[in-house]
Amino acid sequence: MTKNISSRKNLERSTNPISAHFAVVSSNRSVLYAASWLSKTDASIVGAPSIKHAAELKKKPTAILVAGDTVSDREIKGIDMPVIFFWDFEVGQPGIGAFASAVSGVSSVIGKAESAPGILPVHMPEQWAGIFGASLALGLLFDQPNQEKVMPNRIDVSAADILRAFAEQNSGNHAGVPYGWRRNGLTAVEHGGVFPQGFFQCKDGYVAVQARSRQDWMAILSAFDNPKWSEAKTMQNPFKLSEDDSEVLPYFQSELDKRTMVELLDLALLNGAPMAPVLSTPEAVSSEIFRDGFVNANGSLNLPFIIKRLQNDA
Repeated sequence: MTKNISSRKNLERSTNPISAHFAVVSSNRSVLYAASWLSKTDASIVGAPSIKHAAELKKKPTAILVAGDTVSDREIKGIDMPVIFFWDFEVGQPGIGAFASAVSGVSSVIGKAESAPGILPVHMPEQWAGIFGASLALGLLFDQPNQEKVMPNRIDVSAADILRAFAEQNSGNHAGVPYGWRRNGLTAVEHGGVFPQGFFQCKDGYVAVQARSRQDWMAILSAFDNPKWSEAKTMQNPFKLSEDDSEVLPYFQSELDKRTMVELLDLALLNGAPMAPVLSTPEAVSSEIFRDGFVNANGSLNLPFIIKRLQNDA
């Protein structure tokens, strides 16, 4: 029996107001994921044997979707519509999403310091490329008022570029942070993180916790009703605790052991603490965490964003 997680009220219902037409000439995993997301709108998805055939369709496509290593620039020359090239690995290099996870710097920071690097869950890099590409495809539908519309005829989307951009943001390099980014288990030493960070066992499952500031740590303690042990001066500075968690970890774990996932989520929402339950797929489907209309009655999902036009008041 799945748990009904959280008493939080659901938000606005998803709508699918887009009417568009996309052609798929060749596919890899990223293209398939993009087409899957686009099909959740009112868009039609049709197959075509070549760029030329796609461009000559009676109903002109908004964009043509192709696997990156299957079409050349020569084939799109003279085509007056955007062609989106999807790469499961990197632009110009055939490969799979696992390679993108590896070379981007993401795999190197997954796991504990003493363990081997980890990898993102299966096909997640390709899924990112798919949703980015689908978002770009939908963006082609929107005109900028009072501006001349210049339509690109080639767009490249790669899993490696996306993950590298994520890694760069997390590393702090863009902000001149002088510390490294590395595997460090439950804490994020040298990268702006504080204790606690990671997945922890609770009374009936697991919760994810990611503190990023002293304020986050205070909110966690507030969710625990400020236990006696937290009054000690050594327990007040989460930055120091991240350097050595041997004393605080048993106390912290004891608070989680007393509470269920539902209780911890409700306390987190009430106190602004960075905690959330680790849900199985059935639990996620039946939970009330997601906004109304995102999950259909049969468990299928709608778009992971809402598109709508607000009417101006008369």
